[in-house]
Amino acid sequence: MSAVRYRITPIHPEAHLFEVELDIDKPAADGQLLSLPAWIPGSYMIREFARHIVRIDARDGVRAVPLTKLDKHSWRAAPCDGALRVRYEVYAWDLSVRAAHLDTTHGFFNGSSVFLMVHGCEQQPCEIDIRPPAGRAYKEWRVATTLPEAGGRSGAKRHGFGVPGGQLRRTDRPPGRDG
Repeated sequence: MSAVRYRITPIHPEAHLFEVELDIDKPAADGQLLSLPAWIPGSYMIREFARHIVRIDARDGVRAVPLTKLDKHSWRAAPCDGALRVRYEVYAWDLSVRAAHLDTTHGFFNGSSVFLMVHGCEQQPCEIDIRPPAGRAYKEWRVATTLPEAGGRSGAKRHGFGVPGGQLRRTDRPPGRDG
């Protein structure tokens, strides 16, 4: 069973932007459906997390794959050959614990507000690669998470960014999803 892999990077803390890369080894043959929830358990207010996605595109290798926005919170990638990579930017300026916040002093995110759900892959394991922001100003940043550390040589180290090229965390189901 292939995993769904996410990589999240604070690309512009001063502009409150995370970049998320989502890799899907075997996208749905009829086009991959992706979505963010409108609300999360424990907070029954409509949040519309997808409104914070400010840019999104998809590729299968070097070829662009068209994305169609179906409604306020879901997209469908056109059928493609091989693996699919979806790259998007998330505006993060919400200090609550329900969404995401990023500035030059720290970053925070709730997975349900930043990680697109890959429909049809809900039972597959997920890997989350949490990257540090670039630049000397951020060299002291650390990761704090309740996710289990990934095993093996390239696994993440608690409260750090792990070794270069291998900061993977694994969870049994997509982050931020209950049920």
